Amino acid sequence: MKTYLTLICLLLFSAFAKAQDTTKVEVPVIYVKAYQGTATPINHTSLRLVQVLQDSRCPKGADCIWAGNAKVEVEIINQKGDKITKQVTLNGVQSPPVFTEDGLEIYIRGLAPYPTTGSKINPSDYYLRVEVKN
Repeated sequence: MKTYLTLICLLLFSAFAKAQDTTKVEVPVIYVKAYQGTATPINHTSLRLVQVLQDSRCPKGADCIWAGNAKVEVEIINQKGDKITKQVTLNGVQSPPVFTEDGLEIYIRGLAPYPTTGSKINPSDYYLRVEVKN
């Protein structure tokens, strides 16, 4: 009889513990690729990499004193049709959002491909790594 009573108490306790579970679930990060010259739809907004203005990032395979940075021009068209053009410098530090409206936040997290020693990147191969938060 004690065994049954112990078993019932354990089952009730585990059911109560599950009901009290307050584990926070992290929202997944959404990354989008925004290619040069192509409008990338993000909700009711679009983002386009207009051009890479500067790419002085230290190439893979090289020894550099400075990590370098990249400067890009982006165009954002919001759901109202307003066109916003911004120049963004990417230097390895997480920058603030390039666009915030109605709970939508758009961050530029990097420029790819990364340069390598002895090769030149074709301008049409560039794309932005874009993080989207709602």
